[in-house]
Amino acid sequence: MSEEAQPSIPPTIDNPLANQEPAQLEAEVEEFHKRVNLNGVVDLEILIRGARIAQQRWGDAPPGFTPAEFEAIKNENSKSYLSFLQTRGLLVTVMATACAAITQGWQQSTINASSLFLNWKVDFGLEDKLMIGFINAAPWLSGSVIGTWLSDPLQERFGRRPALFISAVFCVALVIGTARCTTWQTLLVCRVLLGVGIGSKASIAPIFAAEAAPDRHRGKVLMMWQLFDALGIFLGFLCALIVMDSWRVLLATAIIPAIVLLFLVFMCPESPRFLIQRNRYPEAYKSLLELRGTPIQAARDLYYIHAQLQTEAVTVWDRHEGNSWWSEGEQIYAYQKWINKGNFFKRMMYLATDKRTRRACTVASIVMASQQLCGINILAFYSSSILRDPSDPEALFTDPTAVKWYNFAFGLANFLFTFPAYIYIDLRGRRPLLLVSFIGMFFSLVAVSGFFEIVDHDTRLILIAVFTSLFFVFFYSIGAGPIPFTLSAEVFPLCVREVGMSFSVMINFLGLGLLVLFVPELTKAFGRQSHLLFFFSGLNVLALILIFLLVPKTKDVSLENMNSIFNRATKEQVLIHAPFLEPLYPKVPRQEDRESITLGNMK
Repeated sequence: MSEEAQPSIPPTIDNPLANQEPAQLEAEVEEFHKRVNLNGVVDLEILIRGARIAQQRWGDAPPGFTPAEFEAIKNENSKSYLSFLQTRGLLVTVMATACAAITQGWQQSTINASSLFLNWKVDFGLEDKLMIGFINAAPWLSGSVIGTWLSDPLQERFGRRPALFISAVFCVALVIGTARCTTWQTLLVCRVLLGVGIGSKASIAPIFAAEAAPDRHRGKVLMMWQLFDALGIFLGFLCALIVMDSWRVLLATAIIPAIVLLFLVFMCPESPRFLIQRNRYPEAYKSLLELRGTPIQAARDLYYIHAQLQTEAVTVWDRHEGNSWWSEGEQIYAYQKWINKGNFFKRMMYLATDKRTRRACTVASIVMASQQLCGINILAFYSSSILRDPSDPEALFTDPTAVKWYNFAFGLANFLFTFPAYIYIDLRGRRPLLLVSFIGMFFSLVAVSGFFEIVDHDTRLILIAVFTSLFFVFFYSIGAGPIPFTLSAEVFPLCVREVGMSFSVMINFLGLGLLVLFVPELTKAFGRQSHLLFFFSGLNVLALILIFLLVPKTKDVSLENMNSIFNRATKEQVLIHAPFLEPLYPKVPRQEDRESITLGNMK
């Protein structure tokens, strides 16, 4: 790039086009149009107009819109919650993501409900409680160790859509296998392989949907994962009410959303970002045309995504390779070169070696682990044994049908209570909802624990305990439930978002698997179920402290400012939220103070 063509101000990740002069922007778009073979795919004039719109990202659009273009962009920017679903391509993509989430929730609740059927253990002649717990935990353990990490190479090799299809095939085939197995060993193998599909699906689907959605609505799309996961839990418990006597049929019902997912996946357009990564720009434009609806919107997003990915890759390249993008003229394929230089293991190492990404991993780990340690899955996964244990005088219910009705109410409440979070997540922010959520869960779980201390149960006490547990579900659903997946998909740089999401889901699934495996042993160690619930109440306090100190505010924060937040030292982040802790930290001079001291000594 010649000196005259260089921008006077380096581009920012949030909008790399913002500081470019009109003539320079037009020249670069024309060069881009030639180099990526868009002749015959999109008219150069449309691409230039689209780049101008992208340059004025949230400002007034430049003149020259047709009525159809104006209406499409108006709908895209509407604050109505479903207005962005204006094209068939985006609608099908969101529906596929919803089916992926429903499949996960359905499988979780049917595994829980099937533990009420004692005959499955009798059928296999299995009495070892630890092995029973391991069979129940197998999908989540294998999903965390294998499935989540398999998602990145699958996506890099085949793309988002084929990778999601492969995970759906696993879910369909292995659900059939678990329903038809004749020994506990084959059931265990099927559950392990099922976890591979579940783990990869949970890592792929949210990213696939977020990359398809318009920037302004990505938070809402990410929220849909938890919303439909909760719907899947509810539908699984509903099936448990309908299928009273057959654990095999109950487990097989989870195939329903997985089959729908198989058909929906191939109706979705491929992720434009994946196609850009592979230098398949003409296909990326066609994909965006399906997702956005008009050529001007597709041209705008094609050039904007391209520019944003190149700029972020350059910041990484400069920091790690010591190269200068501007002097070497790498502006066209910087992202592709950066991605193709590193394999999966190098991208994994980048999570640990880069300070900004390492801090994002810390935040994602805190929120994902806190979701499992808050106690929700004690009530969701082990409600069948905690609420009804014939050998335990603390058990609230003696009738298995009553437990099924409780599970039904639990699943319905979890689904309905997620709607407030969908509405308020962008109005109030992630951090405030998380803090309110964990405070409310602590008090409500303490109350539920107290009811288990009362030996003489009557109908009134049982109803109070059930309603108190629903308060716990409410506080979970407005924060600790939906926000971890949303926040984890936002905090990582675009260049390592796939592997970052894999890491986050691994933490979540590993916590869930260990809970399912060891809760029976923990219950035995604590002696009483109430003591177990009190223990998880304390973990809510620990999670609350970590979130208060280390999770930053991200409401209305752009990608550029997200990078500035995570470039901040952990000490600085803690002191922003808790300045009273400053005496605990040694006084370290700021960078500018150190520079002034050095200059003073030189004089």
